[in-house]
Amino acid sequence: MDRPEGFSRQHKPSRPPERAARSRQKTATKTRVRAEKEEFRRFTHATRVRRRRWGISLGSLGALVLSVVLLTLSPALSLQKVVVEGAERLQPGEVAQALNSLQGEPLARVSTERVGNALAPLSLIQAFETRIEPPGTLVVTIVERKPIGAVAQGSQYSVVDAAGVKLWESAASPLDLPIILVAADQNSPSYGAVSRVLLALPDELLSRVDAITATTLDDVRFSIRGASHEVVWGSSNRAREKARVLTAALRAAGSDPSQIIDVTTPESVVIRAKG
Repeated sequence: MDRPEGFSRQHKPSRPPERAARSRQKTATKTRVRAEKEEFRRFTHATRVRRRRWGISLGSLGALVLSVVLLTLSPALSLQKVVVEGAERLQPGEVAQALNSLQGEPLARVSTERVGNALAPLSLIQAFETRIEPPGTLVVTIVERKPIGAVAQGSQYSVVDAAGVKLWESAASPLDLPIILVAADQNSPSYGAVSRVLLALPDELLSRVDAITATTLDDVRFSIRGASHEVVWGSSNRAREKARVLTAALRAAGSDPSQIIDVTTPESVVIRAKG
């Protein structure tokens, strides 16, 4: 299409160089400010995290200190009641009485060592465990020593355990325990042999043992209650087999006349009359 004479297209004037430079500078400034703000946020975030962690740590430490103070000083958490478990020969009241000195003490101060010192005079106690039941109860679970026999000492009989610990005294010979005819010394080989055999005997035979002695580890002998038979047991080995054959041999021997029953070798039991 022909344009009229003198017609020309209007061109948009280009941005002056100074204005373009100012625009680039402004953009760069915005970018830098944005980067600085981002960097500041990252820095302050790390600081806030550190402060939060410090606050949590200090709060936990304060709670711990407060708990310790409450446990050690608060009368609400002091020992008010003792519960005894596992007592058979001992009376629970005896154990509680032994711990009277700890009554009113903060539970946090009632250590195993202090309980052990308080219970030390009760020789029947072999071991014990404790647990605390807030707000004021101490539960003591005891394991009693097992009496294995009595040792004559003058006019008295001392009931002892396998370690030779004297558990109590009796003016008469205990009817349910054998008389041990060697000294109750845990370092004595003879007493060690006797105690091992008594611990190995089944209950039905143990109740029939009247008196027991030993000269060596392999020569344990005992008499039968209500009869005059003597049993040569030997060592504490093969206790189950010896007990089985001895039960049968006692039935065969009856009560009279007096017999020596040798079960040292369970495969070949020897029964002979006393000489």
